Amino acid sequence: MVIALLASLLLVVLAPAGSAAAPQLEIRDTVAIPPLTVDGIQISELSGLAWDQDEQLLYAISDKGSLFHFKLSLKGNRIAAVDPVYAAKLTDKGGEPVKKGRRDSEGLTVMNADNGKRGDTQLVIAFEGVPRIIRFTPQGRAISNIELPAALQDRRAYQHGNDALESVTFHRRYGFITAPEMPLKGQPQNLHTLYSTKGKRWSFMAHPAKNSGISGLETLPDGNLLVMERAWSGIFNPLVVSLRYLDFKQCSKDGACTAQDLKVLSSHLLVDNFEGLTHIQGNQYLMVSDDGNEELLRTALTLFTLDLVK
Repeated sequence: MVIALLASLLLVVLAPAGSAAAPQLEIRDTVAIPPLTVDGIQISELSGLAWDQDEQLLYAISDKGSLFHFKLSLKGNRIAAVDPVYAAKLTDKGGEPVKKGRRDSEGLTVMNADNGKRGDTQLVIAFEGVPRIIRFTPQGRAISNIELPAALQDRRAYQHGNDALESVTFHRRYGFITAPEMPLKGQPQNLHTLYSTKGKRWSFMAHPAKNSGISGLETLPDGNLLVMERAWSGIFNPLVVSLRYLDFKQCSKDGACTAQDLKVLSSHLLVDNFEGLTHIQGNQYLMVSDDGNEELLRTALTLFTLDLVK
């Protein structure tokens, strides 16, 4: 199975390129979110973002099981303000805080956030340490679990507890799409696979930087995917963050795809540890970095534009 997929990937990669122009991604603005304390919870270690068009709220989660709401103000392609207005610890259905060891919340998407109705938003959060995807209220209370694709249900299938689910997005055709940060055991370590809750899967070669893992996914207005990868291999090597475009129409029947690099950020000192991203409106998107709860690092919120090919 793996050999056949690799052969198919090779054919996809070697296929003649089309004449269509590539999507254009441009970084427009970056602001630092101060480590303020909101409702008794400090803003730090943000790992997921989601925009609620109906409520005009930006949601963020931390990898320690905290949820934040922000009011966002944009002026053109600039971030005029991002003000925290709410914070809470994620809780189970009974209202008890999610237990330590099970609260590694990493990926975030929203449901019912652009249907013209207020009050019906649901947050969908992917967890890493104990792999699972759960629906929550906007106040952080669990509603129900979403069944994972079969390949992702066994914790022993992952390379490490810290290489599990860091991303989730919703696709109108394919349902929820997620991926292990690093390929599962027995898979080539430079071959990423996306899994959908409707039984589909797609594979593509990782960005060519050591330990490049999937840290974010976002479904685009054209129905394709924006993939965020992050590579870190020690203090003597640069942190590499790559934003990549996956066109489902260019995938083979057996799910072999190519991911096109749109922007690659690489530096020993200046690249923030971006982990979450979300579509805001039109061609505007945001991504956020994890400060690791370190004083010398920052929570960077970056606005970028992505112009898709029509």
